[in-house]
Amino acid sequence: MERESNWPYWGQFICLGLGMVVYTICRSGFPVGLAAMGKEFQWTAFEVGVLSTIFLLGQALIDIPAGFWVDRLDRKRLIFVGLFGIGFFTAMVTLANNFWSALIYRVLFGILEGVYNIAQFAVAGSILPNNRALVNGLTQIFYGLGNYGGQGLVGHLLRSHPGYWQLPLLWLGGISMAYAVLSLFLFQRRYLRRYETQNEMARYGFWTTLGLTIRNPNVWKAIAIHASNTIPNWAVLGLGNYLFIHYRHYDPVFSATVFGLGWGIGGLFVPFGTYWADRIGRRPVVCSFGLWTAVMVFLLFYVAPPTWIMVVLSACVAFGINGLYTLGYTITQDAVASASMSGIGIATGFAGGFGYLFAMLAGPMVGALIPAIGPLWAMNVVVIGGEILVVIFGFFFLKEDLRPGRKLPLAAEAAAE
Repeated sequence: MERESNWPYWGQFICLGLGMVVYTICRSGFPVGLAAMGKEFQWTAFEVGVLSTIFLLGQALIDIPAGFWVDRLDRKRLIFVGLFGIGFFTAMVTLANNFWSALIYRVLFGILEGVYNIAQFAVAGSILPNNRALVNGLTQIFYGLGNYGGQGLVGHLLRSHPGYWQLPLLWLGGISMAYAVLSLFLFQRRYLRRYETQNEMARYGFWTTLGLTIRNPNVWKAIAIHASNTIPNWAVLGLGNYLFIHYRHYDPVFSATVFGLGWGIGGLFVPFGTYWADRIGRRPVVCSFGLWTAVMVFLLFYVAPPTWIMVVLSACVAFGINGLYTLGYTITQDAVASASMSGIGIATGFAGGFGYLFAMLAGPMVGALIPAIGPLWAMNVVVIGGEILVVIFGFFFLKEDLRPGRKLPLAAEAAAE
């Protein structure tokens, strides 16, 4: 039998990546304007912290259902709904007139972002399974471009229109909705799935498959590692700009450059790290990423002067945090994936749902610590503490090699029942 070409699947992956650029500009652009929003509404540091990460509650609520939908429903339609909703609720935040209305819009934004995010990682993790860590890592190139584009655009618009935080959100929302419409012509349904046969999900249904996943100890080990990194991830992305602009009084463009350009550069190098996770195993790469990130975060927030050195260190932080982010999805997919890949959405939904449930705490944790130990040390405690947990959990929880072709726990358990 002639081997099926991978090129059409790589083409769909590129389209997914462009979608990631679009949703990331909406995700990363919002925190840059938080200082202006907080000033207008006179919010406390705790309230700003909550708003910086509350959208992750929406993702946490929707990710497991979204994983089921990705396995069972039309993936092309889910991609469109996710992208359009991201843009719509980004623009709707401009109608907020107090803390609670802004919070509601951000949670709704998170729900729609979760739909796209899970669809994206589920497709990427299933259409090219032998290179799963590499492919998931490649998504961070697009993520980095979106971070740079979103933060850079918002920073420049706020410099040109000080205090007018609504303007960049309208721009970002419009871009996402436009790409959502374009996605209807770019994506082809036949290349959004691969290697699917009648297996666990089809034979046993959603609840039985969910039960198999819940009873799988490797799933919870993977989620512990993933959650320990998502908290630092969103402490930096959610409040890094706010701390620099509000407490250090840096220019919004400079602050956006530090995190936007730094995250953009760092994302370009993530595949070089995740490539080795496919070759030498998940455990050494996860532990190395955790140690690297802890050191780089300390240098960025406590040592570096406000020069180009901050951009370099931000890129180093992004390399570690984003590498761990993609490996969090990868090791959870490893833990439950069957040979036919039909349950990959459930795995991805678990990683996203529980990861973001914990990540939602990042903003409130930093905001609550600021009055006690100051803004920069609050960041160091939350971020460095989380990365140390990644190293500890990675060392003890990833002893078993679950890469594709080694062991398939869910398939084996389902076959035994």
